[in-house]
Amino acid sequence: MNRRAILAGVAGLCVSLAGCAADDGDADDEQTTTAKTTEPTPSFPVLVERSLSPESAENCPTEGQATIHTATDGVVPIDGCLWGPTGCSVLRLAAADYDTDSDTASVTTETVEDVSPDEACTQALVALGYRVELRFEYQLPRRVVVVHDDANGTRTVAEREI
Repeated sequence: MNRRAILAGVAGLCVSLAGCAADDGDADDEQTTTAKTTEPTPSFPVLVERSLSPESAENCPTEGQATIHTATDGVVPIDGCLWGPTGCSVLRLAAADYDTDSDTASVTTETVEDVSPDEACTQALVALGYRVELRFEYQLPRRVVVVHDDANGTRTVAEREI
């Protein structure tokens, strides 16, 4: 007889617990919230575009120089002159990088020979003017450095705090 009383008590307990655990409709469905996930804005400049275009070399100084202009709309324009060792020398953007540790953008332009095996080149120095544009998002770098690699060797020709 005790066994039946215990089983009846356990059965009643199971029924009462089952009622608490049951889904009571859509009471929780209306409280669903949507969390917006936004990516944080970087706290440093992001170099998104770099370009090199030939410019007039009329006023190129013999030592080759560069000018870093005031940045506008996230673009840092740089004008400069390189000296190629022959008439077959052409401009090339060797590197354009941003270093987060030093907060510095660096640009390296160089001259290379663009000549086919059967083509003859003049052996005279040739001035090559250029414009480089660096486009940044979020903010500008603190500093910009320009390096030339041409007939005069590899050297830093311009530095500017922005």
